[in-house]
Amino acid sequence: MDLELKTNTKINITQKALEFLQKSNKVELYIERLVVTQCCIPLSTPPTVHKGCPSKPEDFHRYVVDNITVYYDRNLITKRELTIDTHRFGFFKELIISDWVIKY
Repeated sequence: MDLELKTNTKINITQKALEFLQKSNKVELYIERLVVTQCCIPLSTPPTVHKGCPSKPEDFHRYVVDNITVYYDRNLITKRELTIDTHRFGFFKELIISDWVIKY
């Protein structure tokens, strides 16, 4: 359930996230930088995680974890360890990085 990236980042995928991908019949996910600008000031936010393949895969590092292809945005900073999990909003469920910490 984990993968050592060339940048020494360890990616973990929880069992809940793997089951979520299986139920969606997806074998790919991508982690990308989210840029939010509020009144001309960029805000720091955790990256987003999406099911499927990115529209420009050449802009991502490609890795395989437990038969899941993970695309990691080349513009993201490297972290020591990341955990991909699920989060529920009422009836809506999504993939998230559960341990991304933003330091100001």
